Amino acid sequence: MQNELNQLIKETIAPLFKAKGFKKKGKNFAKIFSDFAWTVNIQSSKWNTKNEVEFIFNTGIYCDKVYTTLSELKSPTFPLEVDSMLRLRISDIKNIRENWYKISDKTDIEEIKKQVESDIVNVILPYFEQYQNIEDIIRGIELKEELGRFEPRHHLTLLYHYYGYPEKAQKRMKEVYINSKFDSQKEYIKELSTKIGINVN
Repeated sequence: MQNELNQLIKETIAPLFKAKGFKKKGKNFAKIFSDFAWTVNIQSSKWNTKNEVEFIFNTGIYCDKVYTTLSELKSPTFPLEVDSMLRLRISDIKNIRENWYKISDKTDIEEIKKQVESDIVNVILPYFEQYQNIEDIIRGIELKEELGRFEPRHHLTLLYHYYGYPEKAQKRMKEVYINSKFDSQKEYIKELSTKIGINVN
């Protein structure tokens, strides 16, 4: 069934993303802008067998300045979903229970193609369209926090810092430092603050 998945990616999934300006690398897609990228990963289930495969779409918003600051690695030539912010599975975007696509010898491949095409065209691409610039991304993370949903706390701080909100960055970094319970966390925050020129003391 892996061959059927590969054909689905080649004949249905890849053309849809490429038509919208995405580049492909393996089972990853990225549309790269000047300061960020939309990223997609096709994740295969670890329980796949030769007779049945399951897969799901993971999405993210990649920002090079955030990634390189936190990872201390060089900029990748191809941004990946795993290195992104605002990482969501398609089921999260649709606000439904996690639902993997399944291909087996009983599967109607044409139906799977229709479902995948519909989800890319009507769910994933419209979701990405709300993130047209850094301001949109900042607002997206702020909204996520307002709703009580988890996002690594330094993502927003670094976006504030690098994109014109130094006072917000300093205030947020200090708050995170004060509210950290463990010495190891405080030490890391101090190191990160020093790296970007913020004083948390």
